[in-house]
Amino acid sequence: MLRPSRHQVLTCSSLVVSLFALSACMNPGQPPAPPLPALAQPFPVADTNLAAAINDADLTHIALATLAQTHAARSDIAQLGTTIVKDLTANHDTLATLAATGKTELAAKPSAQSQKVIDQMKALHGAAFDKRYVRYLASTKKTTIPALDLSSAESKNADLQKLAADLKTKLLGYTKQL
Repeated sequence: MLRPSRHQVLTCSSLVVSLFALSACMNPGQPPAPPLPALAQPFPVADTNLAAAINDADLTHIALATLAQTHAARSDIAQLGTTIVKDLTANHDTLATLAATGKTELAAKPSAQSQKVIDQMKALHGAAFDKRYVRYLASTKKTTIPALDLSSAESKNADLQKLAADLKTKLLGYTKQL
């Protein structure tokens, strides 16, 4: 078997190197990686407090409106209960989405004070329920709305502030209907 001469080896190796160099020019490599998405920042304390206030108001009013559908003697209160459940469930779903982006965990149940009111209302039926429910809705002007206003004033999150303002408007509207 014949061995290649030194001249043949050098010629072939320079040809191979040239081919590799040319192939590198034709295929410049991988494109640059896309930028990483911005990580969601957790809510500051003021935004977390506003989210908690909205959450408690939503959960309490949804629970009471659900009771109104079955415990009320007046048909207008029962119908209003249906509207409240629909509206505030949508409001709560929006809040849950905002809280997830702000890495804030919402309570699954109303506060202990709100739960006490709900438990008291569960025992009432008919005219007694109607009277107490109307009084509770009227009291939101003195309790829930000022709490939302205070938390909203401290918050810097425009989406949460808008959600609180929408909730306030809805609650005032429900009160006017009775």
